[in-house]
Amino acid sequence: MLVHGEPLLSHAVHGLLDSGCVDRIVVAGPARHRAVHGPGTPQLASDPRVTVVPTGSDGDPAGPGAMGLTPLRAALAAADAGPDDVVLVHDVARAFVPAAVVREVVDAVAGEAVSGGAVAAVPVQPVADTVKVVDDDGIVRATRDRSHLRHVQTPLALRLATLTDALTRDPAAELTTLLADLAALGGEIRTVHGDPHGMRIRTPFDVAVIEALLTTENPA
Repeated sequence: MLVHGEPLLSHAVHGLLDSGCVDRIVVAGPARHRAVHGPGTPQLASDPRVTVVPTGSDGDPAGPGAMGLTPLRAALAAADAGPDDVVLVHDVARAFVPAAVVREVVDAVAGEAVSGGAVAAVPVQPVADTVKVVDDDGIVRATRDRSHLRHVQTPLALRLATLTDALTRDPAAELTTLLADLAALGGEIRTVHGDPHGMRIRTPFDVAVIEALLTTENPA
């Protein structure tokens, strides 16, 4: 999927590198993603900070955007990170998360020894819609108090040892349950303020929205 003529993956990699707190990136997914650049953009594939690890087939719909654990484990194996290093698990479909948000989740975990308790950090956004609880027949039974509900974005920040421990405890886990697995380790999962630009881009409508935002903020 292209935004302003450039693949989401290229935007995502640029965004992480521009944060100033990421010194290496491992892209795990189908082999076609070796070309992580678009027309007229720097060839990130030749950047020594970027490594591409092929996993699955080019036709596999459960590629990197699906945020599966197979690509995650492949990326960790290639990351050459130490147990105390802070790692980021990022969804390429959230390619426009601002650099400030990336820095904030890293700082929340990197400063954990001082502030105490946080095993991970994620950006979140408040839930704006009214949330109803319905039964199997589609009948409304309750209204949830949304004041304590949040949409979770990425990147997820945590130390490599923490992530490895969570994956070892539950090898069959889905990435969507990883936060619950981390909470079971006994530490806090800290939240930081997310950003509307961290929206997940999955459809042509999403592309139109993010392109309109970018054009408004950066007029030619």
